[in-house]
Amino acid sequence: MDREAIARGERRRRIQETLEEERGREQALVERLEEVVTEVEGSGIDEQAFMRMDAEDVTLIREALEEPSFLDEGEEDADFLSPEPDDNDQAEVEEEIARLQAEIAGSKRRQLAYERYLEALGS
Repeated sequence: MDREAIARGERRRRIQETLEEERGREQALVERLEEVVTEVEGSGIDEQAFMRMDAEDVTLIREALEEPSFLDEGEEDADFLSPEPDDNDQAEVEEEIARLQAEIAGSKRRQLAYERYLEALGS
């Protein structure tokens, strides 16, 4: 029985699992960052594109991009769900973007360390 080979194999397995989990975590963070950025920048991008399009096409695109409503169609006063953005909201969004970017950078750093450890273990 080769104890070193057993221990090396178990360490490799654990770090490979951890690496895969961290890759999944990074992917989830990237997707969340994309959502937040799209919430902030999406309407401006849309308006730029809409200026170059036919009105009928714009209507179709707006329908496709529209978020599903959880309210009954009879409820007309939904302004309380989408308040005017203010400086505090913008600051919170910028903080969230910065936090997500830092989390992604940390995740990449951990992944690199895990990969280097696997290389150091050898085959």
